[in-house]
Amino acid sequence: MEANGWHRYTQLSRLARVAPLDMTQAAFLSRCKSLHELWQRVPNGILRSMLRSAGCPAKDVKDLASGKLLQALLNIVESLDAQQESIEAFSSEDAREDWNRRNERLAALFLNNDLRVAEAHDAVGEALQTLQAMGFDTASLNQGYGRALDFVFDAVIDAFAAINQPLRKVLTS
Repeated sequence: MEANGWHRYTQLSRLARVAPLDMTQAAFLSRCKSLHELWQRVPNGILRSMLRSAGCPAKDVKDLASGKLLQALLNIVESLDAQQESIEAFSSEDAREDWNRRNERLAALFLNNDLRVAEAHDAVGEALQTLQAMGFDTASLNQGYGRALDFVFDAVIDAFAAINQPLRKVLTS
């Protein structure tokens, strides 16, 4: 945190606190909600503008929320990366095939949203189902939610790495 200067960001500082292994479900869901709120700060307007520039129909992107916008961006840059295209190929008059397909590499972002909803509605069963859908062994939850929090954080980090990897390749080729 210190090395990257992140200590100046209150929300990051709170999220970076070590989670006790015996963390309560309420504390777990609260941190999942905070994590969701953090990545929700990616400006939707910029993402929509990028997608329109890539040829996605304005009418199709205007009502998409951040998760779907990031998913569409990932689909486009993965396609460009697979074809070894540079950033110059990003702009297009026509939408790329499958720009709006479901991308499993970002599943954690949508599941993190489900945990946010579970926190807001005090839905214990939904939280457990979401953790299981993410691949977490919920049998360990009787010891606390600390490992579950690490698991969710790692999954969300991996989702953003999935976006960054092809985006970096396209931008630097």
